[in-house]
Amino acid sequence: MNKFSPIFDSISTVLPAGLQYVPQDNYYLADLSVPETSLPVSYLYSDGATSCIIVIVVGQKKASEANTLVALAHLSRQETFEAFFELVEQRFFGEIALYAQGANPPEINDEIGDILTNEQILKTWVDKLALSIPDQNLRVTQQILALGEGSPLAHNRDCLGIDLKTLQVNKQRLPVTEIHRDGQDGLQTLFSLFGQELQPPLMLRPANQLFTERQIIDLVTIAFHYNWIDILPMSDEEMLHYFSTTPQYEVPWFCDALRQSALYVKHHLHLIE
Repeated sequence: MNKFSPIFDSISTVLPAGLQYVPQDNYYLADLSVPETSLPVSYLYSDGATSCIIVIVVGQKKASEANTLVALAHLSRQETFEAFFELVEQRFFGEIALYAQGANPPEINDEIGDILTNEQILKTWVDKLALSIPDQNLRVTQQILALGEGSPLAHNRDCLGIDLKTLQVNKQRLPVTEIHRDGQDGLQTLFSLFGQELQPPLMLRPANQLFTERQIIDLVTIAFHYNWIDILPMSDEEMLHYFSTTPQYEVPWFCDALRQSALYVKHHLHLIE
């Protein structure tokens, strides 16, 4: 069942104007009351979410004014969820609508380690903000959560987007390529893998922000010390076995993205200090 717009449970053959793609462990925050100073962004989109969750928040930045804010994030683990929750609680005020899709296939909670699944992390936060508490600055008044519904490869369960002109949320698949998913030749994938080991750790970053020279050097250095170049001869089956938490459901570009990130390290060994 499509919990979002039934009109857009399909595959588009063209990209919408003003597309901003949001990779894993990235977010984009659109302030619709402020005109864009460069190329205008009018559509936010992310895909490739298996165990990850794509979250969209729509609300206002001030309770008394019609200053609409929209945030889209692609979140992979507890630290990135917590960073996004903090961002939302700092930037939004009053009533918010929340949309989410992902956590597929359904996860099993690690009761021994007391580790929450991504679905549980998100639902715990949403439930807290859905309560009517006096003097609460933020409250979820509308929510559509499509979580743990089955194979992420079916029914466009791995993607979610929002048109900033109409605020229509849908799961129409867009024909994005590796240029959108990782326009820096593998650096985004290195960040998703090793960003938490940067100093200071970087859990979540703006999708429209370039990496600093220091971050690039450190990501290449960290990956090199993990012998990341050694994955290049691996077969797809080996990569899925060693690096995917959902190997039987992984997106088609998963292995190519890993290889691209290893090639980035190989081509930038001169940066290692």
